[in-house]
Amino acid sequence: MKKWAYFILVVAFGFVMTACNEEQVQIEEGNGGFLWKAVNGDTEVYLQGTIHLGTENFYPLNKQSEEAYEQADVVLPEIDLTDLNNMTLSSQLMMEKAMYPEGQSLQDDLSSENYEKLESILSGFGVDMVMVENFQPWFMEMTLLQLALEESSYQAEQGVDLYFLERAVEDGKQIQELESIEEQLDVLSGFSMEQQLVTLTDAIEGFDDMEDELEQMANAWLAGDVDALAEIDEDYDESYEEYMLELNENRNIKMANEIAEILEADSGQNYFVIVGAMHFASEPTIISLLEEQGYEVEFVY
Repeated sequence: MKKWAYFILVVAFGFVMTACNEEQVQIEEGNGGFLWKAVNGDTEVYLQGTIHLGTENFYPLNKQSEEAYEQADVVLPEIDLTDLNNMTLSSQLMMEKAMYPEGQSLQDDLSSENYEKLESILSGFGVDMVMVENFQPWFMEMTLLQLALEESSYQAEQGVDLYFLERAVEDGKQIQELESIEEQLDVLSGFSMEQQLVTLTDAIEGFDDMEDELEQMANAWLAGDVDALAEIDEDYDESYEEYMLELNENRNIKMANEIAEILEADSGQNYFVIVGAMHFASEPTIISLLEEQGYEVEFVY
């Protein structure tokens, strides 16, 4: 799978990152970048680019991000990962949307060569192909990413979004979702079969490299390397146009409009937006869309 494609997943859909690994990575405290600020009247909106995995050694983050959270009255994630109803609904809807119609299976659509490769990968994790052959390609793509995460040094439970959301619950801050579980699952399950097969094929062929590249991506996020994100964004071709449009562009437009409405309302409160970092790196970004609406967005860290 192309590096940028699963990087978008890692920094775009927190609820699909469910694997866990106990190994820890030693890093310096106070890292993690991608923080911007927009102001209108008495209202401040901080925009924190996140990654949906991590280790306990990620935290605390840089001083600016920590202070932006502390000052916030309202925390705005893509979805509220602390809401048990959200997670229950996610599991139910995912199973409903992931299954092929009766009488169809993955073997009908995936080439025999890639079907055998997928079977070999899964068998290495003790998963029998019979257990998953009725799942559509988009779900199997998620499965491979989760298996790679399981082999890595990172944990979904230590993701940056969850770090701030759990604190927000403890601190009694208001949590206001920018998206819903239904919307995110509609995006993931809504790709054409042609697009699903392209991304699954790349995931199968690139599976052996996934763990190392997840490490590189996490390091780029910790370093606050915006240029590295931009370079990843450039590495896609026509076969991924549908993927990028639905996974990134359309969602950026919707989230930017919601943030603009908050700025326009000028409630006098402080807001802390936490969404995947790629939403601030892949054009049109949330930042550029806000600027098009006349707001000045300052890079903080």
